[in-house]
Amino acid sequence: MATTSEPPNQGGDHSLPKSSPAEIAKARECFKKAQELAAVKNYDYAIEWFINGLEQWPEAIDEGHKACRAAALFRGKVKVGFGDSMKYKTGGKDHKRAMLNAEMLLSKDPQNIGYMETMFKAAEKGGYVQTAMWIGEIYADAAVREAKPNPARFQTLRDTYEQVAEKIQATDPRLAIEALDRAVKALEKLHNLKPTDGPIANDLRDMAGKLTILKGNYSSAESFIDSVHDSQQQKEMYDKDRLVQSDERLDELIDAAQARYDANPKDQRLINDLVDLLCRREQEAGEKKAIGILLKAHKELDDYRFKSRACDIRIKQNRRALRAARDTGDHEKYQSLKKESLQFELSVYKDRIKHYPTDMRHRFEYGKRLFEAGHFDEAIPSLQEGRSDRKVRFQCSLYIGRCFFQKSYYAQAVDTLREAIAAYEIPDDDLGKELHYWLGRSCEGGGQTEDALKIYGQLIRWDYNYRKGDVRKRIDDLRSQDG
Repeated sequence: MATTSEPPNQGGDHSLPKSSPAEIAKARECFKKAQELAAVKNYDYAIEWFINGLEQWPEAIDEGHKACRAAALFRGKVKVGFGDSMKYKTGGKDHKRAMLNAEMLLSKDPQNIGYMETMFKAAEKGGYVQTAMWIGEIYADAAVREAKPNPARFQTLRDTYEQVAEKIQATDPRLAIEALDRAVKALEKLHNLKPTDGPIANDLRDMAGKLTILKGNYSSAESFIDSVHDSQQQKEMYDKDRLVQSDERLDELIDAAQARYDANPKDQRLINDLVDLLCRREQEAGEKKAIGILLKAHKELDDYRFKSRACDIRIKQNRRALRAARDTGDHEKYQSLKKESLQFELSVYKDRIKHYPTDMRHRFEYGKRLFEAGHFDEAIPSLQEGRSDRKVRFQCSLYIGRCFFQKSYYAQAVDTLREAIAAYEIPDDDLGKELHYWLGRSCEGGGQTEDALKIYGQLIRWDYNYRKGDVRKRIDDLRSQDG
């Protein structure tokens, strides 16, 4: 059955379009082909294959939309000509087509806020709420960063997020709360732009009240639980999401999830539900069983996400063991576990880069661990590639600067860190202070004593005891050398 591209029914019936298992399988074949093309830097065809996959599975966020955008960012902007505008039309009643055409244009011009807005609106109209939430976050970030903020952008965010919330408040109240929360934040920004506009102030008050009511309804679970007719099922659904459980009740939930999984061991939702519950206690036995289930699913379903999640559980176990060794003061055991943990994480992120070559955050994580292992020559190229992801751009620059510092390439470290600081918007937060600290160290290492003193002086004005007084000591030492 083909995925419908028509919008959800209006009124009380907000059924959303869903892709069939056959469509999802076809989509994954396209995504696999796209990743192979991206791995050899054939980004144009990779993007086409990502879009082909999204035709089948429009709500594939991680495997489709995110990977497609990563390929576009890695390739960079290309000219959008008149022919492209005619070929990829974004109007009409076929909202899925409009959404994907806007995504294709956005892939050619990744920072074009107009294409972001078009995709955001089309995703909401088509009922692709997960996609709307994903692209909406990117659009909102771009709206805030415009040189001259446009009030209409924030009105669009407010209206579209409210419509998303209305579609899903009966079936997915948590996501509806998040959508309404984003609508309120958009209105707050709009109010800041127009502080004397009475209707906007009233709308903000009303929307905040609507959010409070929805949160209250969900907290009491009345509207949600009342909509579930099976009383045992509603108790399980309510209890499953609670963070604190009695051991007896958690055992009951695990047994029920196990029975559902045993009846259909290839159902991805049932696999993830059981794994969630098995890991709830953060105990070795449950986690070991969860890892086994995930690796079995990876082998049988050929879905790398299951292996990736199994590795995440193993990483948590390793870090828990590290904390225990540190807390008991067993230094030898701590160092041995630290080395073992680092080698495992290096292998994990190297594998993830192979499977998701366009996800630059994996390159950042891999580069960071290469730095921790002292492999600075290997770390720098990985971190330089990782900078194309805006969410880790400045962290990558910090580690690149530190790699140069460790190799005594002080001039290169200074240039890298100064460039990052010039673009970073919150200079006195934790990351901003780290960027300044290592800039100071690089200036000091390169013999630029006056510059180092200025940077260290700025740091102690922000935080007098920064790095447990190390900065103050460096100031005193540099001054004594001059004397």
